[in-house]
Amino acid sequence: MSILNEDDIALAGEYVLGLLDAAGEAKVNARIATDPTFAAEVEAWRRRLAPMLAGEEAPPACVWEAVQKGLPLPTGQDAGAGKLLFWRSLTGMSVGAAAILGILLLQKPDAVPAPAPEAPLIAALGSETGSASLTASYDAATGRMIITPVSLDTGELYPELWIIPADGQARSLGIVESKAATSVVVPTELRQYMGAGGTLAITPEPAGGAPGGKATGPVIASGKIATI
Repeated sequence: MSILNEDDIALAGEYVLGLLDAAGEAKVNARIATDPTFAAEVEAWRRRLAPMLAGEEAPPACVWEAVQKGLPLPTGQDAGAGKLLFWRSLTGMSVGAAAILGILLLQKPDAVPAPAPEAPLIAALGSETGSASLTASYDAATGRMIITPVSLDTGELYPELWIIPADGQARSLGIVESKAATSVVVPTELRQYMGAGGTLAITPEPAGGAPGGKATGPVIASGKIATI
């Protein structure tokens, strides 16, 4: 089990707030799939910030000043600028959100009670030849799955993602990107199949997906869904 430092905790928060670029998100998604401690920290940030992210009213200057004074001094030459960007991004939230964040910063992590996060589901998709490799992380609470390709080439065709539950029937989750992370919202009627033990698979298909929802290409990558 890894031990998270201040930069890891801030990175988890930046990810949840959507501050990272595509390359940064891909790296975090890969880490979520392999580092249970970091994945739990990301989920904890989601739960902490969920009631805050809906606000649009900017807090007055005095609130930002109070939060800024409570921040620890940077320990490295570049640490200040990076963390300042992270914390300043929160000023677009409501006054209540900024105040709650200030409390989180001034208290030790174990002093802020939070409900135990539901264990995320992950999968590592690969092929016997090693020519295709992807990672997947799924949040059952939102139905959102992140698919991150490590190596994937389907030529002129398109990679289509499938869920294959215990009944053996493949159900399409849509076309995914071959060079960048893809966010997939699993349809409500298919979420019942997104459990540990199910299989995720990739097949090359024509533009628009497999005709009639039936795969036409071979399985080039697959992997079992597991709980962290």
